[in-house]
Order: sequence, then C-alpha cells, then structure tokens
Amino acid sequence: MKLTVDEKGRLTCLELFSPNAIFDAEKQPDGSVRLTRLGRKKLPVIKPVRTAGGFMMLPLKLDRQLVAAAIRADRDAR
Repeated sequence: MKLTVDEKGRLTCLELFSPNAIFDAEKQPDGSVRLTRLGRKKLPVIKPVRTAGGFMMLPLKLDRQLVAAAIRADRDAR
C-alpha cells in the first residue's frame, strides 16, 4: 500500500487509521517509519443549553488555570 502525505504533513488512510486514534511514530535507521497505536482519544460530549440570546455550548464557567493546564498536558502528550 502506498500512502501520500498532503501539504500540511498529514497522512490519512481510513483503512489503517481510525478517527481520533493516537500513534507513536519512530524513525528507523533504514529510513522507514514505525507507527505504534497507543489508544484512542476520548472526546467530551457537550450538550447545548438554550439561553435568551441563543445557545451556550458550555453550561459551566471555565477556570483559566485548569484550561491552560489541560492544553499544556495535551501538547506535552504529543
């Protein structure tokens, strides 16, 4: 199977890579790349809440420090 990377560096193949799957990539000495499947990222389910002005997607107030910590942890995991 031959795969091609797009201009943004993305490699897609629905047969091999399911959506939201997480892989570890290692470059081998012979120039090949080894992908190891680590798991699947769980996405949160958010229910919209109707307000006077329309809909609000988050029914709770966010703490800036918790959001920053979550983003930092996600970036470090990549």
